[in-house]
This record gives sequence, C-alpha cells and structure tokens, in this order.
Amino acid sequence: MPQLTSTHAAVAMRFEPTTCCSGPFPPSVSIFSSSREERADTQRSIAVIPDGTPVPSVSKDDGDWFFEATVPGRRLGNITHGFHIAEVVHKERTRFQDCMIFDNPVYGRVLVLDGIVQLSISDEHIYHEMLVHPAMFQHPSPRRVVIVGGGDGGTLREALRHDPEQVVMIDIDEQFVRSAAKHLPSLNAGAFEDPRVTLIFEDASEALLRYESAFDVAIIDCNDAVGPSQALFEAEFYAKVARALTDEGTTAVQAGSMLDVEFLQQTRRRMASHLGRTTGFRLTIPSYHCGEYVFLVSSRFSDPSGPDSATLAELQNRRGIVTKYWSPAIHQAAQALPPSSALW
Repeated sequence: MPQLTSTHAAVAMRFEPTTCCSGPFPPSVSIFSSSREERADTQRSIAVIPDGTPVPSVSKDDGDWFFEATVPGRRLGNITHGFHIAEVVHKERTRFQDCMIFDNPVYGRVLVLDGIVQLSISDEHIYHEMLVHPAMFQHPSPRRVVIVGGGDGGTLREALRHDPEQVVMIDIDEQFVRSAAKHLPSLNAGAFEDPRVTLIFEDASEALLRYESAFDVAIIDCNDAVGPSQALFEAEFYAKVARALTDEGTTAVQAGSMLDVEFLQQTRRRMASHLGRTTGFRLTIPSYHCGEYVFLVSSRFSDPSGPDSATLAELQNRRGIVTKYWSPAIHQAAQALPPSSALW
C-alpha cells in the first residue's frame, strides 16, 4: 500500500515513538510526539472576546452541576448552560487544556474541554457524521485523509467507514487522546487500532508543513476559537492545509455557532481564498450551548454542495456505510438557509 511521505524527512527524524504512557495503542499504530514547547496563540479571530480579555479555561462546576459559561462569541457572559452531574468520571489538566468527563442523566457521558462541552454520547453521532460524510462523499476517491484535532476518535471512526488507504490524525494533546480512549471508548470504536492510521501528537501548523499535495480530504475537528484551537481558524493555517492537499482536495471545518454570523462569514471567506468554493451545512446538536452549529466544506475542483440525493444514495450503498443521522436527504436539507440569510 502506498504510504504518505514527508517532504522534510530530516525534520521527521526528530520524533520518537511514545513509550512513556500506557494506553490502548498497539504497536501497529504509529504514534509520534513533538518535543516543541507550546507556543502562545495570537488573538485575531472575531470569535475571541472583542476587548481581548482571556477566555477562562477552567471548567466551572458547583457540586452536582456543571455550568458552561466560557463559550466565546455572543454567548460569553450572556448565557449559561447547566448540566446535572450524576458522576465525575475523569478530570485533569493536560499541558494544553482542562479536561472533564462526567455522566448526565439525559445526555449520558459528556466531554468538556476548557469549559466548553465537546460532545455527549447521546448525540455525538450527529456531529461526527455531519462533519465527515459531506466532504468524504463529495470527493470521488478519498484515499488519503488528514484529520486535525479529533482527539476523541469520533471523526477518525467515521472517516474509516469510507475505506481510505491511509489516515493521518494530528492532535496536539497526547494526554487527552489517551484519556478519551480510556473513558470514551465508543467514540473511536477501535479506530486507534486500525493499521491504516498514523497518530501524530504535534501542533498541526507545524506538522502539515511536512506534507505537500499529499491528501485528498482534510477534516478540521477542533474546539471553538480559543486556546490551542484558535490558530486553526486563521488564514495562515488554511494556506498550510491547501499546500498539503492534492489539486482535487476537499476540506471540512467545524466552524461554530449560528449565533456568531460574523465569525462564520470570516471563516468562510478565509477558507474560500485558500481552499476553493465553500458552502455550509447546518445541524442541531441538543447538548450544545446554542443547539445549531455550522460546518463548512470547501472543494478545489467541484461544487462543495456534493452530488444530488440519488448519487449520494448510490455512493453510500457502494461504500457500505450505515449512518444514524446523515442521509442524502439531510445532506441537501442542511444546506438550506432562511431567505434573510446570505451566509453561503
């Protein structure tokens, strides 16, 4: 099977297989960690608080309750989202972020990073199917895929359903990835053990520089534009993604809340300038702060809206993909906007 090769082999030699931590990663999976020091992020995105005040990064919990109050954008300081905690499953501060996993009577197990709910077991399939399948079905032959972020493993799980030859997943936080594999095993569902998967624990802005015209699809699965994820929304980062893609490359990005229209427009413009024509998909995730989120898809060679419903159904059947939420009909409906909106 052809393997992705680095355009800077000498740089890649600085990485050594991780042996200091125990976890569910067998020898067949390539795991690398970076020795680089964490770099401070610049504050340039609209979604960051306008006056430059740092977003609190400590999860706030009050005994039996967790209150989500650190989401950036219009909601910050104006809306609080509360969850009853049945049991705290895991809590830690990694080198890069605060992590808490708890059980809730309605949503089941919930993952929180830097005070922001990332997913719940009850509705994570909506998020991951809608982030992955529009881009993967849009590309006629997604053989090589790169995932930026996605440390919980859900995006990797869905991407592998398309039977690619190789998937490279780049996440800056090895400690979190191992914790998620232990406490949220249904998310990766064995994907970390797949021999086609290479895990790289490094700043994606640096790691992507070693690849040129290497990937058919790029999936950016990151937190909101705060902390280590903030740089992943900048134009400079999209330029690096573009360089790593083939001429027919497709990109999917978790863009944010429908409440933050200016930020969504900014992100769409930045993607379009580097990654090709860009459209959006709306989806409702019950456990999320505002419910309705937007994922953006860009394509360099064809309409990012994807094939028509009949063609999508044929592709889904041919690839043998069974989904819980995504369908050809939802794929089309999710792109519809109200008459008053010109978001895409």
